[in-house]
Amino acid sequence: MDLSTYRIGIIGSGNMGKAIIKGLQSVKQRPTIMAWDALSDNQKFLKDELGVSVPQNNQELVSNSDIIILAVKPQVIDLVMAEIATSLTSEKLLISIAAGVPCKRLEKALRAPVPTVRIMPNTPALINRGISAIAAGSHSDEKDLEITQNIFACLGETALVPESAMDMVTAVSGSGPAYVFLVIEALLDAAVGLGMARDLARKLVIETVLGSTELLKESGKHPMELKDMVTSPGGTTIAGLAELEKNGLRHAFNEALKSACQRSQDLGN
Repeated sequence: MDLSTYRIGIIGSGNMGKAIIKGLQSVKQRPTIMAWDALSDNQKFLKDELGVSVPQNNQELVSNSDIIILAVKPQVIDLVMAEIATSLTSEKLLISIAAGVPCKRLEKALRAPVPTVRIMPNTPALINRGISAIAAGSHSDEKDLEITQNIFACLGETALVPESAMDMVTAVSGSGPAYVFLVIEALLDAAVGLGMARDLARKLVIETVLGSTELLKESGKHPMELKDMVTSPGGTTIAGLAELEKNGLRHAFNEALKSACQRSQDLGN
């Protein structure tokens, strides 16, 4: 799809907003990009560092865009929607990455049947290695989803999901990088606790995690099968795994995902 035929406006210039802009700037058929942020320092960054057009306000951005991406926190989504609702028409496409906010909440604020799409990207999108889950709103069709997939493909992989799954997606892939970073930090600190130099521990842990995930992806095998390949009877690995199980690793992840999913639902309400 040729994105150069579209005018894309982005409201919000946090980490994900900047990642979207940089990703769109990297594609061969680059769209016209406009961005807006409430903070003057961020507006200056958008102009001077990212080289995008910054309008006077977000209403002007919406009026001059075919596709609007809401890259704002869920806590301010209602305020933003109140400001731009009158500028949104059924010819435009509204995309939101606000965690937990359902399409019906966006649609309720609108005065026209505007196509809406809900996205849950994750932070590896900052290096174009993210995964973005995409869910359709009441008025969006296959073309709207295709456009959205093409936009977010510049940040990594995409997956179409029913909106009913989005709170679970938020808990798994949206929050997932933080869980992985915590596991990496714990492994690193434990290695240092054994007496290993921190630089060496960092290299070993990072490359082990990278290599393991690539092996899992490329082999197509179940994680249990790959785990068993490493686990010799009476060996070092089974001793370590026994401690992880005894200390409730699986239970901790189960409870973490339940809590994150519930929080996503709360934000949506």
